[in-house]
Amino acid sequence: MQQNFKVTCAIPRTGRTFENFLAKLKLLGVDKEEINKILNISKQSKSMSRTNFQEASKFLIESLKEMPCFGLFVDRKRSKRPYRIGFLGYEWLINEILVRVEGEEPHNGSSLMRLDEIDCAVVGLDELLTMTQYYLRNPTLVTKWGMYNYNIDKPTGIRIAGSAQLTRYNKVLDCEVQDMVGFFLIAKSKHTPKPKHADDFLSHLSTYGNRVFVKGRYVEIVKTAYPNLKVVSVEDVEDAVIEAESGSVGLEIVQTGNTLRKKGLVLYGAPLFLSESLYVVNYNRYLKNESLQKFVNNLNPVGYFAEEHIQQFALWYLALEKNLGDSWINKPSITDLFCAPQDPENGLRPYRLQTRYWQPDDFYKQNEANDLIEQAKIKLQNYYNRYSLKQ
Repeated sequence: MQQNFKVTCAIPRTGRTFENFLAKLKLLGVDKEEINKILNISKQSKSMSRTNFQEASKFLIESLKEMPCFGLFVDRKRSKRPYRIGFLGYEWLINEILVRVEGEEPHNGSSLMRLDEIDCAVVGLDELLTMTQYYLRNPTLVTKWGMYNYNIDKPTGIRIAGSAQLTRYNKVLDCEVQDMVGFFLIAKSKHTPKPKHADDFLSHLSTYGNRVFVKGRYVEIVKTAYPNLKVVSVEDVEDAVIEAESGSVGLEIVQTGNTLRKKGLVLYGAPLFLSESLYVVNYNRYLKNESLQKFVNNLNPVGYFAEEHIQQFALWYLALEKNLGDSWINKPSITDLFCAPQDPENGLRPYRLQTRYWQPDDFYKQNEANDLIEQAKIKLQNYYNRYSLKQ
């Protein structure tokens, strides 16, 4: 009998990424009944959270009778910090590979990878940048996940294998759209005075000292990019912008723009970076572990310039554009947001899992890479035009 080697994979313990990843496991042959039980319990967990440990434990005990894979954690995203049940861990046999999937705080996937304690994780670029800026030669150049591996400058096995292509239903387009987000500048009113150079509003703010509200986890990213910026750490960026004096702005993760529109806020220009759920792998372990190689191939990471990613980018941009309307000030073109003119030089070029270190080479097939980028941008514009006509 063939021996099964264990692979460890960290995912968020609750939330949409967790739910979407487990749903994807069903496509890999994992027991659908088990997955559905876990998802059903997880969806109840928020309403069943309690500030009293003993009360929260009651739901945990009942849940463990049905599926022994949960534990209690502190939900720090809520002001009262209640105890809530979340996915702790479970083992599945996936195509003859024994995989241990473990639930963690979203940012802990990057930390565990850095500490060489797991094989792979599902992590957003925002979380990855927060925890691993140290390894990058210039974190401010990594505005898309396709540039991350190229910019690694210090010894580490952390590498992005590709996009997880996790989707959620979008009401604006009435279809599934990938979980892409942008780290955007937001403000109180579309009548906020514009700087002379509107394409670099943050440099203007750095010069004139306006406050910029940022969630605590992103403060270091922003300070690295704009060291002279007057950054104020807050729990709720949108509310802080609304309550502040005129001229104050915020930097916030935006996916659909629904909350911004409801609160009368506007969005400025291109984001500091784009993010989505990614498969991040310990590359050193990957080279030595055939089971990990097979598991990663089964997950089918999608490249930045792959057809599926281009299609989903067109849908996400269109949905955000339609939702915000003229509340998206100085909106970049879809092709520039996907790949700005300076991005290829900073590492945004195609690579495959067969490519050494999963990063593009500065000399190998440069013309071919540039041709593929231009072809991708043409495809993107065509998809955008096609989807726009259907709306």
